[in-house]
Amino acid sequence: MINRKVMVIVFFALGLFNACQDKGGTEQTDGLQTIRIEHYNQTEVFLKDIAANYTSIPLEITEESLIGYIDNIAVSENFIYINHANGILQFDHSGKYIKKIGENGEAPGNYRQVRSMIVDPTDQSIVVTDYVLRKSLKFNENGDLLAESESLPSPPIYISPTPDGYVIITDDIIQDETSGLVSINNIFHQDRGFVTLDSLKPLMTKLSRGANTIWRHPSFITRPDSINYFFFPLGPFREQVERDTLFKLNENGDFIPLLKFEFSENIVNEEGKRVFFIERIEVNQMYYLVTYYFEGNTYLFGYNRKKESSWLVKDGVKVNNLEGHYLPKSNGVSYLITDGVSETKGEEPNPIIHLIDWGK
Repeated sequence: MINRKVMVIVFFALGLFNACQDKGGTEQTDGLQTIRIEHYNQTEVFLKDIAANYTSIPLEITEESLIGYIDNIAVSENFIYINHANGILQFDHSGKYIKKIGENGEAPGNYRQVRSMIVDPTDQSIVVTDYVLRKSLKFNENGDLLAESESLPSPPIYISPTPDGYVIITDDIIQDETSGLVSINNIFHQDRGFVTLDSLKPLMTKLSRGANTIWRHPSFITRPDSINYFFFPLGPFREQVERDTLFKLNENGDFIPLLKFEFSENIVNEEGKRVFFIERIEVNQMYYLVTYYFEGNTYLFGYNRKKESSWLVKDGVKVNNLEGHYLPKSNGVSYLITDGVSETKGEEPNPIIHLIDWGK
């Protein structure tokens, strides 16, 4: 059995709808739990049946708040922050537009390309990392700049709050004479003024020149009291990373395999390359949520950790009264994004944000 300490909550508890449950395969191999994904055992799942509750928030559309593609979302006690191509927009919890936070540019206090964004739970400030300028910035709810970091040696792609500050993860690619292209993710532990307290061991993944970036970046599964869970879509490199495996980071900075996912049909193409690819894994008290690709389609696999049962849907879950399927996302909170409904003919509406309470 897996140590109880290892199975720490990482996001929120998730309830499972009994009518859409199928018995999931699980076994122990050399102390490592293996969960089997039955690819051809698919069903249809509605968000209302697997979530305890969710709140739908249509975002107000104004000349200043017109939104195209949303990069990520952060939610504070009073506001919702939307990161999109033109910057960070602040809305209240009813969806009313408030203002833009910060400015695009290269001057001090500006950002160019926000890659990751969180709310600091201690003061409700909004903290962002900039991929182009290689720095982090912190703003209060009024949009005032509170802190700005020095430039990092490589672009930051992820930030997560910790009890005494933040963990910031950067990404870079180098050309190694013996290994070829190598992706390196450095992990920094910083205080709330962005002063580095310590650094963890870097993560290294060997790449092919045709590698797609969607498979290159690790999926970092974190929350304020746990920075220990990592999933790597691509590997191995010097036996550091194994495919389809969720890892736990121990006190020494070593990655310990926690559990492995195995497909019922490990299909390969004519060139002998596997065509199942896991993009990300999310963890909570009740569920492992696995998003993977097969033959150009996206699938969402949900595994109930307590009942050892599962469901699998193509394209994502459905939302009542809306067309299409949608994949849950998370950035400290869980949410779905759906198209808005226009009340004015010819007007392109802002999207609707569905904040999910998975329950306990």
